[in-house]
Amino acid sequence: MEKDELKGNGIQSLELGIDILKKIADVGRPIGITEIANICEMSKSKLHRYLTSFCRTGFLEKNADLRYSIGSELILLGLKGYKQMDINDVSAPYLIELKEVLNETVALAIWGNRGPFFTKWEESNHDIMLGIRVGSQVSVTRSATGKIFSAFLQNSAAEKVINMEIEKYNLTFVDFDKEMEEIRKFGYSTTQGGVAPGIEAISGPIFNQNSELVAAVTVVGFSGILDCSPDSKAVRMLLRVCLQLSKYIGYDITHDFYREIV
Repeated sequence: MEKDELKGNGIQSLELGIDILKKIADVGRPIGITEIANICEMSKSKLHRYLTSFCRTGFLEKNADLRYSIGSELILLGLKGYKQMDINDVSAPYLIELKEVLNETVALAIWGNRGPFFTKWEESNHDIMLGIRVGSQVSVTRSATGKIFSAFLQNSAAEKVINMEIEKYNLTFVDFDKEMEEIRKFGYSTTQGGVAPGIEAISGPIFNQNSELVAAVTVVGFSGILDCSPDSKAVRMLLRVCLQLSKYIGYDITHDFYREIV
């Protein structure tokens, strides 16, 4: 949305009504008008007009015990909007902001037929020549990006690729599983020299409304410059951006490492 549109005159009553819907949705259960009035800090008489209109349009439903909940029309509207979302388009401003604040290369990856590949690549001001660009596929066991998919993507295709690479690179399942447990615990992965000598990377997960992994955001930089330590600015900012993107596409926080950020 353009900044000029945000600064222009709007319809205050419409904005107020949308805020009422959001607060009812946040409760997560059917609630009566008294509780809604308290949450919205609004008189019942004024609130009743909004609730009546929302029930008429199907945005709210009123059950037999006079409690209100989100209606089917609003749910359908949300689903239609979600189907139109493209993670590449949605992530663009977040990736750019992360790149500019950290001055490091930032990339977005999704799962393809044979593994994760980059769909967006935002270059930093550093002269990093990796030979990796949009469309490049990365290892699921040796790259920070790939390890995010190995840790959080639960499907047979991913398992097949993981098993092939463990055998190819003479890894052990015990050590790899231990590393995956650490990634699932802390919410991010790191590699040193996994992409190229002298290069480090940090990667974090993006989840959808079903808490399913849909993409990974990765920060790439020179060893000794990119700080990959747990309390580093890069790790904290990466996780925050991943959480913001996840929430934007409907994720309801279900992982402990994201609960600690909120």
